[in-house]
Amino acid sequence: MLFSLNLWQKRACLFAFLFFTPASTALSAQTVVILADMPYSDKEKLMLQGPDGILYRLINEISPSVVMHLGDFKSGGKSCTDTLLKEHKALLAQIYLGRVIYTPGDNDWTDCDRSSLRYSFNELERLDFLITLMFKTPPLLDKNLTSLTSQPAQIENKLWINDRLAISTLHLVGTSNGRIHIDKSKRENALKKADHRDKANLAWLENIADKTKEFDALIIGFQADIYQQKILQSNTCDSSSLKTCDAFAMYRQAFKQLAKRINKPVLIAHGDTGEFCFEKLDHNLWHLNAAGDFRYLDATKVSFNKKSPEQPFTVTALINPTLPNIGCLN
Repeated sequence: MLFSLNLWQKRACLFAFLFFTPASTALSAQTVVILADMPYSDKEKLMLQGPDGILYRLINEISPSVVMHLGDFKSGGKSCTDTLLKEHKALLAQIYLGRVIYTPGDNDWTDCDRSSLRYSFNELERLDFLITLMFKTPPLLDKNLTSLTSQPAQIENKLWINDRLAISTLHLVGTSNGRIHIDKSKRENALKKADHRDKANLAWLENIADKTKEFDALIIGFQADIYQQKILQSNTCDSSSLKTCDAFAMYRQAFKQLAKRINKPVLIAHGDTGEFCFEKLDHNLWHLNAAGDFRYLDATKVSFNKKSPEQPFTVTALINPTLPNIGCLN
């Protein structure tokens, strides 16, 4: 069994699966492009800007079913002004017109209260502004995705089912899901918001599970790296937590249970940290830490092949096809 192998053996096995797939299998795959943790710099903006940016061109050349952006669409070192957020929304909108699904990251609201920023904001006020801007104000990034649904209790959570592939987002961010580094909001209010997001996210997973007859595989995207070692080695978050804590144990368990319950392939995709890696975690459960975050200025192409139950997801970078790394070490 794969799980009895050490990490490097796992990498070798997955490498073989990824790069020696028959051409006939690849031709039947549905493709999704994932962006994460960008643009942070002017260079990255140019890469995404049409018509000549390299990522813009590569995305439009392969014509994916959809582009997902897993949050942090601005640098954490830049102030979260209305002008900057609107500018970055416009940049995302032109990448792949009306076919972009975005989910918030911590740079986009929870980190907006940093004292080191030129302009520092109340993070909950920025959250309200971000939700209004990205999910209520035309032009909507996903306006051309017919049959896209939103969660009434948390409209940034999306589900789109296309050709038997379900693609969903969860509002799940770093800074321990908004439970630490609360500088300008009332701590009680911020923790209540975090509790609400947890409740809504878990309900959304239940909703997806109830639709299992409508799809053959599922991709779930969000920002936070819930598998990084410093999180796994931290104490569980509580109302007194001030430093990094594990706010994600319930999600790791929920994803394992979901994959088991629906008995179909599930890919968990996120950004947040610098590692660009792909691995199998459990039966029917895969994990992708997508490209981005300065270290890998690239986009991730995920292909789903319903005819390949042993390896339903093939993952490569658009610019550097030798990536990602197989097995995650962070």
